Amino acid sequence: MFCSNCGAQLPDHAKFCNMCGTPTGVGGPAPQAGARQQNFRQEIEPRDFGPVYRQPAAPPVTGELLYQAEKVSRYNGGGAIGPVTGTGELYVYDDRLEFEKKTGDQRGYMLGPIVGAVIARNGAKKNPVDVYEFADIADVRTGKYAGMMGTLVLELRNGKKVSFVLGRGGKELAEEICDCMLQYL
Repeated sequence: MFCSNCGAQLPDHAKFCNMCGTPTGVGGPAPQAGARQQNFRQEIEPRDFGPVYRQPAAPPVTGELLYQAEKVSRYNGGGAIGPVTGTGELYVYDDRLEFEKKTGDQRGYMLGPIVGAVIARNGAKKNPVDVYEFADIADVRTGKYAGMMGTLVLELRNGKKVSFVLGRGGKELAEEICDCMLQYL
């Protein structure tokens, strides 16, 4: 059966068109036009579906420095322990994360203090600042280095993981930085 007014397909037992409200004539004579509209409006009551959820918009990106941490160790991977690839300062902006390398990797310290100092100085010259753009970061989470120190773990879109150990007491800072970064990712 089809509606005589709008042409919508209707079930055979329908008394009214579920698209436009026109009576179909099934079940008795059709009411007057004014009465039809009034009856139709009385049958349908407005419903409250509750609040509509909208994902909050990311804060505006301005290049503002949000966090700075000193004496941060960086290592490759997201595991619980690994070789340190540099120690320095971590800067978190609203669009990127920067690691300014102050000393080199841990290999030099295994060879003695003089060789370690030379490698540290040269390591700092090779790559003074590593920049991790938020667009290149797939995920960020917190962790624990050696089971006790607060760690910020970046999962990059290229599949690599980089971790920053914030040291003792750094767990709260790692969580705060992680929560902040997740707003922008």
